[in-house]
Amino acid sequence: MAPDGPLGTEKKGLLSPLGDPLGQVLDKGLKPIGHITGQVGRPAGQALLDVKEQGKKDLGVDDKSRKVDEKPGGERIGGNQQTGQNPLGL
Repeated sequence: MAPDGPLGTEKKGLLSPLGDPLGQVLDKGLKPIGHITGQVGRPAGQALLDVKEQGKKDLGVDDKSRKVDEKPGGERIGGNQQTGQNPLGL
């Protein structure tokens, strides 16, 4: 993409007579290699994600990196026992 839009047939760059055919050849020639590396990398990446998820479950941490038994806003402010040291129950 050029800054003012895609290069059309009326606007060609200086290197486009050499670069366009070369880019098409490389695209078609390297596509099988990209397919093979994608097939190799995908299982390894998925295995890493599975190990990470299991580690989070073992530690009791959810996706937001907080303990599962914690309340979303943190500790409650009120609702505690009202005593001499805590007259408002805070």
